[in-house]
Amino acid sequence: MGLFNKKSKDTANNANKKNSIPCDRAFVTPPERYGRGNPPRKLLGSTWEAYKAILRHFQNENLQIPVNTSSKKLLPLVSEEKFWLTRECMLRYLKGNKGNVQVSIQKLEESLVWRREVGLTLLSKDAKPLDADLVAPENETGKEVILGFDQERRPLLYMKNGRQNTEASFRQVQQLIYMMEAATTFCPQGVDSLTVLIDFKHYKEPGIISDKMPPMSISKLSLNVMQNHYPERLGKGILVNIPWFAWAFLKMMYPFLDPETRQKAIFDEPFEKYIEPSQLDALYNGELNFHYKHEIYWPDLTTKVNKLKESQYSRFLKFGGTVGISEFDLKGDHDELICPVESQGVI
Repeated sequence: MGLFNKKSKDTANNANKKNSIPCDRAFVTPPERYGRGNPPRKLLGSTWEAYKAILRHFQNENLQIPVNTSSKKLLPLVSEEKFWLTRECMLRYLKGNKGNVQVSIQKLEESLVWRREVGLTLLSKDAKPLDADLVAPENETGKEVILGFDQERRPLLYMKNGRQNTEASFRQVQQLIYMMEAATTFCPQGVDSLTVLIDFKHYKEPGIISDKMPPMSISKLSLNVMQNHYPERLGKGILVNIPWFAWAFLKMMYPFLDPETRQKAIFDEPFEKYIEPSQLDALYNGELNFHYKHEIYWPDLTTKVNKLKESQYSRFLKFGGTVGISEFDLKGDHDELICPVESQGVI
C-alpha cells in the first residue's frame, strides 16, 4: 500500500474473550514454537575486511573519545562501552552506512559520545543516569509498552500517542531512549531488531491530556535518535488509527526518514495480520487481556531489564571483556564462545 493511502477501517476490535489470557507484565522470552536463533553468519569478502578494520580501530587501547559533544576532554573506552561494541553492533552500523568503513567508525564514535552525554554510559559516580526512575512519570498511562514477540522472535514495542500524559519536553525523548534500550535488551539470542506498533487512537481516561502530535522539534530529535543511534534496529513498523492531522504530520516528517525505514513501515493494516493472537494485546483483536497498571508493569519491567543486562554483562566479562564479542554468546547459556572475536562466524 502507498504511504499516504488512508483506510477507514478501525483496527482496534474486541478480543475473543473465550481465548483471553490475563496479562499485566512483559514477557522475557518468545514462545518455544517460534524456534531458536542461529549463530552469526560467516562474514565473507569485503564485508569481512570492512568488519576487521572497524574491529581493529576499537581494539586500539590508545583510542580516546570526547566525554560529550561540546568538550575537548578525551577519555578511553570504559568497560560498559566495550560491552556495547559487540560484533553485531559494528555490523549494524556498517550495514546502515552502506559498507563505508570510515563513516561507520565515525558514526560509532558519535554514538559512544552521545551515550556518554545522555547518561547511558556513566564516566563518574556523580553522573546522572538515564534510567527507569528518570522517565517513569512519562509512562504512567502506559503510552509505551513492551509486550510479546512476533513470529520472527522480535520484541513488540507499542507506542500509543493517544495516551499522552505529559507536555512536550526532552524527557519524552529520554523515555524513547530508555524503552529502546529495554526492548533491545529483550531481543532473544539470534535476534537484534524490533517490531514497533504505533497506535494513534485517543483514549479518554484519567491522566491523559492530549492526542496531539508532538512538536516538530521533539519528533525530529526522536527520529535522529532512532536513525543515528539505533541503526538497523527496526525490523518492522506498523501504524494504525491514523487521524487526519497525523497523516499531515507524517507527510511533514517523511523527508526526514531514511529510505530503508520507509520500506519497513506499514500503514493502516491491523496488527493481527502480522502478530499471532497469543502475543497480541486484546485491544487489537489479540488474546492478551492486558491492562496497564503502572505500579505493577513498570517495576517489573525495570527488574527484568536489569537482570538481563547483568547476565549479559557477566558473560561479557567471562569471555574477556573486550570489544567484538557476539551478542549470540552474550545472550546464551553455553560455557564456551561459539563465535570468537577474531572469527568470521560459524554459518
